[in-house]
Amino acid sequence: MAKRRTARTAAKQPDGIFTPAQRRTLVALSEGFVAGGGPKRAAAAEQALATVVDPSLHGQLRLILNLLDSRTGALMIGGMAAPFRTLSGAQRDTFLRRWVQHPVPLMRSGAAVFRKLLAFIAYSDAEEPADGNVRKRLAKLGYKIKVNTSVREISKISAFDPGSADTISADVLVIGSGAGGGSVARDLAVAGRDVLVVEAGGLYTEKTFPTRERDAYQQLYLDSGFTATADAHIAILAGGTVGGGTTVNWMTCIPVPDNVRADWAEQHGVEGISSKSFTRDLQSVMREIGAQESEDLPAKDAAILRGAAALRWSGERIVSNRSECNDCGTCPFGCKRGAKQSTLRLHLPQALAKGARLLPDCRADRLIIEGGAVRGAVVTLGSRAGRPRTMTIVAKTVVVSGGALRTPILLQRSGLTHPAIGKHLRLHPVSLVAGVFEKPVEMWRGTMQAAKSSQFIAATEDRNGYIIESAPGHPGLLALGIPWTSRPEHERLMALAPNIAPLLAIVKDDGGGTVSRTKGGFPRIDYRTTARDERGLRHALGSLAQIAEAAGASEVIAAGSPPISWRRDDGPDAFAAMLTKLQRFDFAPNRGTVFSAHQMGTARMGSNPNDHVCDPWGRVRSTSRPAATDPRKGIVKGLYVADTSLFPTAIGVNPMVTVLALAKRVARTILAD
Repeated sequence: MAKRRTARTAAKQPDGIFTPAQRRTLVALSEGFVAGGGPKRAAAAEQALATVVDPSLHGQLRLILNLLDSRTGALMIGGMAAPFRTLSGAQRDTFLRRWVQHPVPLMRSGAAVFRKLLAFIAYSDAEEPADGNVRKRLAKLGYKIKVNTSVREISKISAFDPGSADTISADVLVIGSGAGGGSVARDLAVAGRDVLVVEAGGLYTEKTFPTRERDAYQQLYLDSGFTATADAHIAILAGGTVGGGTTVNWMTCIPVPDNVRADWAEQHGVEGISSKSFTRDLQSVMREIGAQESEDLPAKDAAILRGAAALRWSGERIVSNRSECNDCGTCPFGCKRGAKQSTLRLHLPQALAKGARLLPDCRADRLIIEGGAVRGAVVTLGSRAGRPRTMTIVAKTVVVSGGALRTPILLQRSGLTHPAIGKHLRLHPVSLVAGVFEKPVEMWRGTMQAAKSSQFIAATEDRNGYIIESAPGHPGLLALGIPWTSRPEHERLMALAPNIAPLLAIVKDDGGGTVSRTKGGFPRIDYRTTARDERGLRHALGSLAQIAEAAGASEVIAAGSPPISWRRDDGPDAFAAMLTKLQRFDFAPNRGTVFSAHQMGTARMGSNPNDHVCDPWGRVRSTSRPAATDPRKGIVKGLYVADTSLFPTAIGVNPMVTVLALAKRVARTILAD
């Protein structure tokens, strides 16, 4: 029976990627992880998997569902010799607990894919199709965000219409419209260059930003918010719209630390990075984006300052790129108020005012490189609109600003063979602790991040440094991130959502990962933390727990599998025991929830042509073996990178300010060249 079922699975499914039998199992999984509305959630999950997952991996997903529907497979996965969909509620709980904690990493990865996706969909609202079950869950939480009316002064930005042309030209083609791309485009347009900016994502402004969580991820984030490492261990958030990450980030503005700049100069030969000139660039950026201390101090951030003060640790308000901002909490959905001083609001409108053009829904497929020089790019226009067509853009200068997850893929697709392309990925792995408080916190209201502690930002001989911040979130993201040990326990933790203050630690990682292409051309992200990274993550977990406890939390939960938790009624000895357990926290794939919102280093800059894809000024190398007498040999004439891919190492703090300052360097280099 199992073999015949597998054979039918192999046939192409015209209505989606799963067979009717597989869909029934997916519905059972939906109900197993979160009760109610299984069929709708299963359909939404299938649509998401069909859209954002490499088709070459669909077979693996079908195989998992087939195994769950066979006696032998179910015994192997969950220890029960019966198809999963035939199990009772209590049996399903036991089965799923065994699966999410399976000793085999590959098995845990399969569980993680379905658990995270189905939990997110269960608690994230959308305009269409609306799901009554989701809205009932949100109503029980008292979740109702304040949606500001659109600002009167809408961002002065509009899309360029190329008509039916199959070839267009520009002096400078900028690929990507985030912090790096937008800033470079502005500086070059001001200097009189004819600039064309292309962006794979859509164009949304204060009038059209979504107001519901699932809509926001589908419209504004890379891969609809479902980007992850290949083993599903680390959930990765990255912007996927005009303005890139600056449109959806939490506005935290921290310049690159001096010790990181010194390391880049001394260890990587990044000329001028420790100079007063680059310091002036950083200061100029902070002025341009209106960086100022947070006005509002939401309960989750007040907990950081209260706990830090009780422990006699550093605690300070965060500086944000904003005008008036203190109450709505929808930064991850785009800023309808227009308070966020993003690339969408500042750099791109300034570039367009000087004659630059913006082409959204335009994916760069490959660069045109001839005779050691870039000549433009081949792009696909209109995929999001359902009318894709190929077009050629002719340009003698091209700036790639697709971010650390897409820039290396484009360079690889374009035939560049430098061995470091896609290597040295850094992710700033984030460890998380939830503090549960007696009074409401409502993490989704007010300034997204308003306070931090830099007590442990300096590395020690034993571990890497980290910075402590709050972890704002809306119910879908919370449901994805909190531990799952049983359906009732997940429901209990979600019921506590209004009272949870989530705290995070951004760890400066020196581990490494890679971004490569699959046979289907999709990005594949592989990443492993080092033992030193994990010592930093464990130390951070202990610090986060201590801040939460010192701030008065009644319960502290670290998202492991199984979770490590403490309740105040347990007493001080139990808290000490929790801290001891946290120092043994298992960071093996899918043992604990780890997030990343910062990706760096996959086309890093430096003086050594063997190890650095770009030179210290952002010029792209085509080879690791230039002529010893001429360091400019091996450089692709006219080709530059301006995004976090350039970072030689992780920086340990939020990267936006650093990217903007590096973009100034790259723009000056282009003008000088």
